[in-house]
Amino acid sequence: METSRLEVREAERNGIDADVYDETGIVEESTRLASDDFDLEPPAARDGEPTAATEVTADVTALDPQLERDGAGFVVRLVGDRDERARVRIDDEEWDLA
Repeated sequence: METSRLEVREAERNGIDADVYDETGIVEESTRLASDDFDLEPPAARDGEPTAATEVTADVTALDPQLERDGAGFVVRLVGDRDERARVRIDDEEWDLA
């Protein structure tokens, strides 16, 4: 069994990154969503970039972070061996993306 951390963050006002870190803090997997792909307009300035994170412990051979549009936000699913292992919801209003 290994513990992984799914971290989702706004990346320099031009997208959302989802990274999966192993127990030592090394990035195992990563995916990115460009703001332009969904006509999002993050604010020109803000205090820090919003982030969300969760940890999961599982015995899997592969992890795959998947970003999906979900109404007024995004869902980031961490899939391991074809089963969802963790989920993070990003709300457009909460992250001021609309």
